[in-house]
Amino acid sequence: LYTSIRDRALQVPGVTHAGLSVITPVSGSTWNNSLVFAHLPDLPESERIVDFNHVTPGWFATYGTVITRGRDFDARDRIGAPIVALVNEAFVRKYFPDRDPVGQRVQEEGGPQRPGETIEIIGVVQDAVYRTPREPFGPTMYRAFEQQATAGSSTWLTLRTTREDAATLQRDLTEAIRGVNADVTVAYRPLGDYVHAALAQERLIAMLSGFFGALALLLAALGLYGLTAYAVVRRRGEIGIRLALGATPGRVIRGILTRTGLLVGSGIALGGLASWWLSRFVSTLLFGLEPTDPVTIAGAMLILAAVSAVAGWIPARRAATVHPAEALRS
Repeated sequence: LYTSIRDRALQVPGVTHAGLSVITPVSGSTWNNSLVFAHLPDLPESERIVDFNHVTPGWFATYGTVITRGRDFDARDRIGAPIVALVNEAFVRKYFPDRDPVGQRVQEEGGPQRPGETIEIIGVVQDAVYRTPREPFGPTMYRAFEQQATAGSSTWLTLRTTREDAATLQRDLTEAIRGVNADVTVAYRPLGDYVHAALAQERLIAMLSGFFGALALLLAALGLYGLTAYAVVRRRGEIGIRLALGATPGRVIRGILTRTGLLVGSGIALGGLASWWLSRFVSTLLFGLEPTDPVTIAGAMLILAAVSAVAGWIPARRAATVHPAEALRS
């Protein structure tokens, strides 16, 4: 039934790829079990737990996951044929670091296969997100969908399409699927919705961090502006004398900005060292980014320096335009 539905869905105009699976990536669902490795007899059970999925031919192409070695599933991999599987690169790095995994055999602990029956690895695929982008790539084994002993009550059909009219596409797909079996219940959801939901925590943290970061930058700019303006007022007489003796406004501005730059530079240097040391405590809140990412730290320093330069330039410019006689009288 399921494979017939997939084949009929592929006939819908605009559908370029289709694949069936027991688990859809990033959906939050998971399925794992322990494997037995003949060449690793002393490996503890906690180190032998592997994520599983059952997929059909074409499923990897639907997701754009590249098969780097071996072959994809095909019509040979059915019930009654030798059990086969593809594994990801993390699986190879952990269990077969010094040998070619293609052709190797493993056994599922407590699996549905017959006693002594093994699983032959026929290919290797790129690492891909399994449950959530927050987790590092773990060892994953992909079994042949049509070699399941029984089918579950629900199965995921993933489609890649060139059409943008989602409502019309869903109507055409529903007609095609119910043409196979009128009792099938169908629900649709873009894969992007799963990704969006999986990143909700990171998105909230990023928004809060951005808000408080912008607030801190504003307070720093206001504080630096107030400090510079106060220093300029205290030096008003000195600035007037300098201007009366022939100092140019540009030289006065440079003198004030130099002092401001020394203050900001020392603060950035100390703050950068403190941030580099403290960033390790927020590593669990990050993914796809190192806590000590040099580009991020350098960018923050440049933004703070630019804001500080503007905050110091405003009172410096105002001081340089004061008439010397007025400055001396005050």
